[in-house]
Amino acid sequence: MRAPDDEAAPGDRPPPPPSASRLVETLHRLARPQDRFECARALVLDRSVRLALYVGAPDEIEAVGHALRLCRRLLGHSPELRHHRIADFRLL
Repeated sequence: MRAPDDEAAPGDRPPPPPSASRLVETLHRLARPQDRFECARALVLDRSVRLALYVGAPDEIEAVGHALRLCRRLLGHSPELRHHRIADFRLL
């Protein structure tokens, strides 16, 4: 996830990024059983947040769908990430 490159309006500064451990805690709190979410790792670097999600699914397409839904839910529920968006996705 990445914050947009354009500057925020003067009164609308983005909050400081969350800690990696707080992001992982939030993911565990937001995950539903149907997400098939097992665990995650997070790395916060300046204006970007990198997540490695471990999702159990019968195939890659379903795993990607679960991971993207979980990331969208995280963006919608984390005030610290309100200026972020999903920038890219890699399947490992």
